Amino acid sequence: MSPMASQRTGSSRTGTQRSGGAGRGAKAAEGLDFRSVAPAPLILLKGTEDYLASRALDRIKQALRAQHPDLEFTRLDVSAAAPGELFTVTSPSLFGEARLVLAEDLAAMNDTFLTDALAYLEEKPEDVTLVLRHSGGNRGKKLLDALTKRAVVVDCAGARNDNEKLDFVRREFRAAGREIHADGARALVAAAGSTLSDLGGACQQLMADVAGDITEEHVDRYHGGRVEASAFKVADAAFEGRREAATRLYRHAIATGVSPIAVTAALARKGRHIAALVDHRGSPAALASTLGAAPWQLQQVAETARRWHPLRAAEAIEAIARADAEAKGASRTPEYAVERAITAIASSVGR
Repeated sequence: MSPMASQRTGSSRTGTQRSGGAGRGAKAAEGLDFRSVAPAPLILLKGTEDYLASRALDRIKQALRAQHPDLEFTRLDVSAAAPGELFTVTSPSLFGEARLVLAEDLAAMNDTFLTDALAYLEEKPEDVTLVLRHSGGNRGKKLLDALTKRAVVVDCAGARNDNEKLDFVRREFRAAGREIHADGARALVAAAGSTLSDLGGACQQLMADVAGDITEEHVDRYHGGRVEASAFKVADAAFEGRREAATRLYRHAIATGVSPIAVTAALARKGRHIAALVDHRGSPAALASTLGAAPWQLQQVAETARRWHPLRAAEAIEAIARADAEAKGASRTPEYAVERAITAIASSVGR
């Protein structure tokens, strides 16, 4: 066995708790939620989101260690696997400890591992949980097809839009037996939703620090200073015509490290929604897919859009475009250029 190819760490082994997992030869349910995965002989973590895969692996480890404190954990480098190495790390140990083997990054596996993995699927090793991680690509399609039929498949796909991020937040709280208000969930996505890792950490922090239901006020207290939250607050105030508040929020944002470009991005997003709604005669939800926005985002903007004339909305978009260009180098005073656009936008409401 190549010492570089497989790395055994501490005792960590998979006394396969076969309940909750599909045995070899059984077709597993596609897209199992990472929060509900249990140890099984064969598990495929499928999707691009490393955070979800890490959470799933942690859950599997914890469940196995609860049954087998002497669990043996091996991390296998599939890009440099030696012939027979997979069988070596999954073979019975001298003292019969349960084993957990992680084969990461199947997209980078060498031909040796591919051959051994296909052969492994025909074997029935005892007391082993083999977890395979695939984040994309067509490498080893034959193996992936076989795993889809024989393994427990865990959905590790990333969130594609704010609706999926909202669903992630709700599930995080529900899984912990907690509740977050709808406005609190939306505020959390706006403040900490750049990645699921950030969003998951924010959920855990709020649940640890706040007793009872989580509200928008709680989210604002903990995350109101985040770049995304600060920029969106400026945009909200500007398009609602609250000029003094928008200017004050903008200056505070700049003073706390938010870049003018982040603010123009938030203004542009809000402006696009306003402009689309001004000329739209249907429901806000009908525009969501076209704009790539969540229906709730447009519903929030709909009341503000009623105060905007189509011509003024077009002028606001032009002002934002100029400010964005100035913030990206066309002006020696980018902070002032963006503030000027904010003032112009706030002064145009209701005209």
